[in-house]
Amino acid sequence: MQIDQKMLNRLLSMNDEQLGTIIQNIANESGIDSAQLGLNPNNIASIRQALGSATEADLAQLNVIYESYRQNKKNK
Repeated sequence: MQIDQKMLNRLLSMNDEQLGTIIQNIANESGIDSAQLGLNPNNIASIRQALGSATEADLAQLNVIYESYRQNKKNK
């Protein structure tokens, strides 16, 4: 999964419930226990704010980190 500006804009256009569901799905698919995320309306607002301020460099770094995490998960 690659997050680019187009995908980021789609995520930001979702309501809080939809965004929370997407975050939980990404966590689950990555092997992260989504229950440990403790998502609530305050978290979603903070996540939305952080995503909204992400630069192209931030997105590139996020993609590298995510891919590295997935590769490490496969090798275990």
